[in-house]
Amino acid sequence: MISQKLEKIILTVLILIGFILRIISINQFPPSLNWDETSLGYNAYSILHTGKDEWGVSYPTIFRAFGDYKLPVYIYSAVPFIAVLGLNSLSVRLVSILAGTFLPLIIFLIAKQFSNKKSILPILAAAIIVFSPATIFLSRIALEANLFLFLFCLSFYFLLTKRYGLSTFIYGLGLLTYNSSRVLLPFYLILLAFIFFKDKYNFLKKWFRFLPFLILVGITIFQILNQSGQARYQWVTILDSGSVNKINELRQIYPRFLVNKVTYFIFTAGQNYVSHFNPKYLFFDGGSNYQFNIPNFFLFSPLFLPFFILGIFILIKNIKKRPFNVLLFWLLISPIPSSITRDAPHILRSITFLPIVAITIILGFDFLVKKIPKISCLYIIVVLIFGQFLFWPKYQTYAINYSSSWQYGYEQAVSYTKAHYSQYDQIIITKNYGEPHEFLLFYWPWNPSDYQSSPTKNWNYHADWYWIDGFDKFKFLNDWDVKSLTKNIPKNQKTLLITSPNNYNQGNTKLIETINFLNGKPAFQILEINP
Repeated sequence: MISQKLEKIILTVLILIGFILRIISINQFPPSLNWDETSLGYNAYSILHTGKDEWGVSYPTIFRAFGDYKLPVYIYSAVPFIAVLGLNSLSVRLVSILAGTFLPLIIFLIAKQFSNKKSILPILAAAIIVFSPATIFLSRIALEANLFLFLFCLSFYFLLTKRYGLSTFIYGLGLLTYNSSRVLLPFYLILLAFIFFKDKYNFLKKWFRFLPFLILVGITIFQILNQSGQARYQWVTILDSGSVNKINELRQIYPRFLVNKVTYFIFTAGQNYVSHFNPKYLFFDGGSNYQFNIPNFFLFSPLFLPFFILGIFILIKNIKKRPFNVLLFWLLISPIPSSITRDAPHILRSITFLPIVAITIILGFDFLVKKIPKISCLYIIVVLIFGQFLFWPKYQTYAINYSSSWQYGYEQAVSYTKAHYSQYDQIIITKNYGEPHEFLLFYWPWNPSDYQSSPTKNWNYHADWYWIDGFDKFKFLNDWDVKSLTKNIPKNQKTLLITSPNNYNQGNTKLIETINFLNGKPAFQILEINP
């Protein structure tokens, strides 16, 4: 049992600790900004200064970016932070940091709906979210998914407290934040209809409360019916070219009615769905995509596994009670967006799974908390603190070993380029590490008006991607073309070359500087052609 005053003090301390864990050394862990973060940041910077995105579109509801068509809420949310703090890693990541900081508060409020007023369970649920390696890791990256997670949980809280207009409006914002929200929309509507039916809610009499939601859904449907709204799913769908080839091979053995796109999709999606409940994923090794979690490291401590299993039984046992049926529905639908894509279980696409896992763990603790409250609370505290002693050294090692995956070295390359810009007629940069133009725009930062209207911008569209080949005096070359296209540069054209290690012609170049990854391996070599 806990008094309201002590509860508020503990919750405030937890939120403060959560903020510190999410912002401390933010420029070092992760080791650098990736291309998605720089794209989010520069588009927000461009909106701030011109009211247009990097392609010159005024206040878009979807951002073309590289051709991945980013949803707008994160970008617009970052604008005020960039206005105050400038364009840097902190200002770009601050939206995600704050979303992760205040997520435990929402989970606390949700847990309040199924516990008595003086129960310690809501505080324990908040604490698990504060200290979870998964939520810490994801909150330190500029991720649209992490902002959607906050909005999703807030929407569910308003749903549980019967503030349906607010719930739908918040979920509507989520539809313009991250694509998983769109996959979950039909299930959210089913849940909403179920609650309306059970509560005998007169929607027709109060329809005007849902007008903002209907407008946001309308925008979403319009985007989905266009290529821009389908772009991301086309890249990650289960039914890619490799799957089609596999289906054709299987048809040599099995009849068509057994092996086709529908049966393959259902079977693969089913396997993917089940994998999210595999203890190996949640409590031991994490997801397969090492940009969103530390490889071979747990999302939640393995010591919580028995309580997660027990919590599932408690949800099923109380399925006829509100809010247990709503929570069970949340648990069951969260893996769906990840299940219908490649690389499942994918922590980002199933990000709404994380808080409901924490809540389920706490439900499993309920029995022990009632019988031996002090020992139970001590157990959770020790497990969470011990997890931090395991997480942070691993995170530091991760930053060193995986800095190449975070496109480390671009900031240093741009810094050198900016300092020596006036000395060269042209500057050539390899595309080996992905989209060098975006890092130039961000780290310079380049004047958005000049970039939007640049007569020298050279781009083309193929393979469902917008490729920038140059602007101003910059040229961006595929790594395999660097040697051949820099072999015969006229001697009166002074050229700076930034390329991958040893990817240059020996005869006409002079090595100036090498930029290393954090593990000491070379990332870029900076050379002068015709010195």
